[in-house]
Order: sequence, then C-alpha cells, then structure tokens
Amino acid sequence: MCKRINIFFPCYMVFYIVASIMLGMFMGVTGVTLPTWAQYFVSEAVLLTPPLIYILIFKINVIKCLPIRKLRISDALLSLLTGYLLIPLVLFINRLSMLFVTNYLNESQSEIAAYPYLFQLFLMAVMPPLVEEFVFRGIFYHSYRRNGILGAALMSGLIFGTVHMNINQFCYAIVMGVVFALMVEATGSLWSSVLAHFAINSFSITVSKLVELYGGSGAADTARQSVETQSIAITIYQLVILGIFAALFTTLAFLLYRTIAIRNNRWGFIVTNVKKGLRAQNGEHFITIPAAAIFVAAFAVMIFMEFAQRL
Repeated sequence: MCKRINIFFPCYMVFYIVASIMLGMFMGVTGVTLPTWAQYFVSEAVLLTPPLIYILIFKINVIKCLPIRKLRISDALLSLLTGYLLIPLVLFINRLSMLFVTNYLNESQSEIAAYPYLFQLFLMAVMPPLVEEFVFRGIFYHSYRRNGILGAALMSGLIFGTVHMNINQFCYAIVMGVVFALMVEATGSLWSSVLAHFAINSFSITVSKLVELYGGSGAADTARQSVETQSIAITIYQLVILGIFAALFTTLAFLLYRTIAIRNNRWGFIVTNVKKGLRAQNGEHFITIPAAAIFVAAFAVMIFMEFAQRL
C-alpha cells in the first residue's frame, strides 16, 4: 500500500499544481473572474478529484476501508473541545513562522469577510474539513496505517502540509495533520478529526465576526491588520507568553484526547503502536523515491515563492 500511495502522491501534487496554473491561465486569457466563494469550491474540487479517480481505478470500498462510522454525541463534543484547545498551539506555530515567512491566510480571509457569517463558516470551516479529512486522514493515512500508526500519522501530516504550498501553513498543518490522524485512532471514526478540524478553522472566522459586531464596522479589518503588523514586530516576550498558553492548552488537549481514547477502549492499542516508533512494521518503506522527490521539489517551490514575494 505504501508503494502504491507514494506513486499516487506525486501524481496528486502534479495534478493539483497543473490544474491551478491552467485555471489561472484560463482566467487570465478569457478575462473571467471567479468570485472568492467560487474559488474555494474549485480549490476543494481540485483536491478531491484525484483521490476519487484513485478510488475508482483500484476499486476501493470506501465504507469498508475507511473508518466512516457514527460518533457518540459525547465523543463528538469532546472532539470539538479538543480542537478548540489546540488553537493556542496553532497560533503559536503560526506567529513563530510569521517572523520568517509570509502569512497568506490573512489575505484570503479578508476577501470573504463581506459574506454572511454562516456562509463564511461553510467556506472555511465546513467544506475544507469534510474534503481534506476524507483525502488526508482517509485515503492517505489509511494507506500508510498498516505499516505503523506513528509513521502513517507523520506521512499524513507531511502530505497535508505540503499541499498547502506555502511555508507558513506547512508549519502548523504538518503538526495538525499528525494530531488529526491520532484523533481518528482515538475514536475509530473519521468524524472526530473532521470536528477537531472544524473547531480550529472556525475560530478565526468567529473571532473576526465578534470583533465586527461589538467593535463597529471595519473593526474586523483593523484587527486583522494589527495582528499582521504585530506578527512582524513580535517580541520574544510575546512569543514566550503565547508559548506558555500553547503548552498549557495542549496539555489539556492531550488529557482530553486520552480520555476519549480510554472511553473507546483504544488507549492501550494507541500506546502500544506509538511505542513502536517510526519503524516500518509491514515490510514497506514509508518514503519511496517518488514521494521523496516530490517533497523536495514542493519545498523548493515554497522557498522560491517566499523569496519571490519579497522581491
């Protein structure tokens, strides 16, 4: 399975990049401009198309092969809470990376600020978790899983981070990719990672909306601009404070995660498998030459894009 998915991964990245370039060229030549909401739909469709083709070609039974089962209401709520507790960690990694690289997410969020709150929530916090968890914790993670949980989670995180194609998002997406994979293991359901993913994505939208409602018109834009400015001039003191909060809330998230796993009788299984480390357990290599090549190429492109942005 590792060999097959590692051949699919470069194809997936090439399709994603080529499709994005061709769409941009088409819009440039024809003068057609897609509204921001349509761009989000197209982006998720491009992410989803290759895995669907992959499923059809190899005749994968999604219901049997992927953990798409119902969650108990209590586990659903705990998964959401775990996601919210991880937000300080995401903010810390994001702010730290912004000392060195550009934050592209702030720009894209400002473009959808004019949409109604529920529509923003759907575009940013409902549709992406549904698509991305199916692709990255469904197809990719479970293709590596037989070779070891920890290695599979790391590969899922690496691929998840790489697809974002910018260093800022790569830094926290790889961490969250690993966490989301382990969330699936805690409940045996893909819905737990979808809910945790939703919690993290919904945070900034909700905060911006609250600032707009209680701070007057234009307050959300001002807040976003001040955050961006602050991130450039952020001090070591601010990072330390944010790091302390991140450590505290991440510890709480871990304790909650352990509770979820124990409730589902999966804690012992997870601990046993994680202790095996990154060593391949099924006679296959997690990273093959095609996968390694695309990782190196993608990261080189990300570095190039970052330098080009500053010129």
